Amino acid sequence: MTDNTDIDEQLLEAILNRLLPAIGEVPAAGQMKLVPEIIRLSGRQARFQNQFSNALRVFKSTNLEFRSTTVDEQDDAIKAFEAEHPELFGSLLTISYIVYYKDSRVHKRIGWSGRTPQPDGNEMEPWDESVLENVRKREPFWRQV
Repeated sequence: MTDNTDIDEQLLEAILNRLLPAIGEVPAAGQMKLVPEIIRLSGRQARFQNQFSNALRVFKSTNLEFRSTTVDEQDDAIKAFEAEHPELFGSLLTISYIVYYKDSRVHKRIGWSGRTPQPDGNEMEPWDESVLENVRKREPFWRQV
């Protein structure tokens, strides 16, 4: 687990507002109070450890005034960061998407039920044995042991 206590939460919130802006009744991601969960999850998942905090550190070092710039300038800064540091940008975007798309407000907006597949979720069609007919007709291509 990585210690993400040095993350600039206000910067992350501003970046989230540009990556996932408001749509319909769903506010921009930075306004949805997702930052604590993003930070928590980024410290617990091995694929994000260090890379996420490094992404924010690098972004901040080249965009000191990000929060006080116009939205067009913010978008340009994010695009430049993506072009210069695609792996770091990718980790930032992926963890943001993971947390954003877990939110019930987003589920409602996109019409996703969020039910588990089984046993109480989506119903499966009955099994059709006929799909195995061709396989059953084949000669064994393995050796009995």
